[in-house]
Amino acid sequence: MAHADRAAGRRAALVGIGVLALSGPLTRLAFAQGGGETLARIDDLRPLAAQVKKEQQPLLLFFSTPGCPYCAQVRRNYLAPRVRDGARSGVAVREVEITASRSFVGLDGRRISESNFAAGYGIRMVPVVLLVDAAMKPLADPLVGIGAADFYEAFLVEAIETASRRMRGG
Repeated sequence: MAHADRAAGRRAALVGIGVLALSGPLTRLAFAQGGGETLARIDDLRPLAAQVKKEQQPLLLFFSTPGCPYCAQVRRNYLAPRVRDGARSGVAVREVEITASRSFVGLDGRRISESNFAAGYGIRMVPVVLLVDAAMKPLADPLVGIGAADFYEAFLVEAIETASRRMRGG
């Protein structure tokens, strides 16, 4: 099957349960006050991008919204285990809430809100996993939704492997 056909099939399978948003050290895992796992957020993209470039490992951006049960499923079942694996996972992970006014320092040194950062990628549905390089350029097709949970891990592994190859120039 051609790459484009696989990507289209994967997108169709995963879009099934996308949730429409209401408005437009690398492996840290934190625990929210309510006891649920949360992933590290971006504070400053510049040192994060430098680390991504140095380690030649992609940055996995996880776009979510508060209270999204599908986001919680992706976070708990697929991303938190990678964060716990640390460097062995081959990817740095950061979560971005697409409705948040919380801001961080962008690559240009200016502050940007999480919602504006997400809008820059055209993110309007969650959950979305996007793998990027040190310049924040996408390296693989995004994973949108979690409609085919039985295959999500395989899709995620494929996206990480594709992004990693592209980071190494392959």
